[in-house]
Amino acid sequence: MSLNMKTLTQAFAKTAAVIEKTVQTTVQDVTGPRPLQDYDLLGQVGSGGHGLHWRLYSARPRPSAPSTQYPLVCVWVLDKRALSEARTRAGLSKAAEDGFLEIVRADAARMVRIRHPGVVHVVQALDESKHAMAMVTEPLFASVANTLGNLENVGEIPKELKGMEMGLLEVKHGLLQVSESLDFLHNNAHLIHRAISPETVFITAAGAWKLGGFGFAIPVDQASGGLTSTHQFHYPEYDVEDDILPLQPSLNYTAPELVRSKSLTAGCSSDMFSFGCLAYHLIARKPLLDCHNNVKMYMNTLTYLTSEAFSMIPPELIGDLQRMLSQNEASRQSAMDFTGSSFFRDDTRLRALRFLDHMLERDNIQKTEFLKALSDMWKDFDSRVLRYKV
Repeated sequence: MSLNMKTLTQAFAKTAAVIEKTVQTTVQDVTGPRPLQDYDLLGQVGSGGHGLHWRLYSARPRPSAPSTQYPLVCVWVLDKRALSEARTRAGLSKAAEDGFLEIVRADAARMVRIRHPGVVHVVQALDESKHAMAMVTEPLFASVANTLGNLENVGEIPKELKGMEMGLLEVKHGLLQVSESLDFLHNNAHLIHRAISPETVFITAAGAWKLGGFGFAIPVDQASGGLTSTHQFHYPEYDVEDDILPLQPSLNYTAPELVRSKSLTAGCSSDMFSFGCLAYHLIARKPLLDCHNNVKMYMNTLTYLTSEAFSMIPPELIGDLQRMLSQNEASRQSAMDFTGSSFFRDDTRLRALRFLDHMLERDNIQKTEFLKALSDMWKDFDSRVLRYKV
């Protein structure tokens, strides 16, 4: 009899768990993912992530929200219904949609696990309902793609993004931060990002540049041991409109060894190529490889790069950038090598910003001397740098 009672109790417990899960699912379908219940959305600030499918909203916590150090946060929202409608209009399969959502889930999960000041800090992990996905991070200004004028999936454009142009000092500071984050990713986290682009680099509300978009990241040892067909990218030879559901990184920022179908290995140098393309775009204000998902155009542009292509790049950066963009992986610099470039090293304004980044680590004498010197440098900083960093 006791055995029957035990079995009955277990059955009741299982039934209660199923009912509770069903109720939670029903509530979610009505109210949306948990972050949409815990925060008041104040307005969209931008878009980001693979294909810019995430809408980024400034938000204020409600009493139900988990405690956080931030008075305002950024709520990321992905509309599954809009995605499904766009997929149907483009004639793409349901399998492609499901594959993209798995990439989004992998990205969100990786962002939670990687704890580093150079990676976007997740406040509340990804939650999803039948019609939407959402997660919460530290407050963001926008993605770098938004600051370059790509405002895809942004409804009402924030006034800060209208006609925005970043000064070279802010770009330098941002590139230096991303480079240091890549050094951590490669040598401490032992990961290859494989999708560095303006869509996957974010600027926080405090002006720091941080990495996101980890949906295609793989461990270093897995990449060096040979890529399986699951982890290889398969870019079509001719134009294909794959921006709706990007199942692989943007071709404009992808290293050639990841584009070639016969290449079975990848390394940290693949990220450095992508980072070089990002740096070029930010400084020259146009993409180096604008190939419209056409592999032949991509390879032709890369093969026949001329010195004229670097005419808008500061002379002290050209050599470093050309090495990063080499088709020969062994010729590319490491992330740490790039931070030692004279492009960064010889800029006194940048050194001042770096001191501010690490102000709390300095002693009182160093702080006093620095602040005296800083008073003579105000005029050398543009308004955005003064607002966010100084």
